[in-house]
Order: sequence, then structure tokens, then C-alpha cells
Amino acid sequence: MADYSIYIFHVFFVGPLLILIGLYHNHTNFPKMVWDLLVIMGIGITLYHSWLAYNRYSLLNSKA
Repeated sequence: MADYSIYIFHVFFVGPLLILIGLYHNHTNFPKMVWDLLVIMGIGITLYHSWLAYNRYSLLNSKA
């Protein structure tokens, strides 16, 4: 049985949380580039862990 918990956690919690923090920040002491980087990192984390979960799923199910 495959363990997808780390991928699911990053896809549904970490990535969207970084995106939301980057988009709806309420702090002016940081430059705008920092908030843009948080959004980019959130999108990257979500896509990367989705890709890893898909690869693991297809690898484990192709040997059946």
C-alpha cells in the first residue's frame, strides 16, 4: 500500500497556504517581491507534489 500522506499534505495545505499568504498579506514592511515569491513557491509546491503523487500512483499500479 502506498503512502501518499506527504504529497496530499503539501497539495492541499502547504501550497494553498503559501498562495493565500502571498495574495492576502497585510504587512507593508516586506517588499512586494517577497509576497510574489510566496505565491510562486506555493504554486510550485502544489504542482511538484501533485506530479510526485501521480508518478508514485502510476508506478505502483503499472506493476499489477
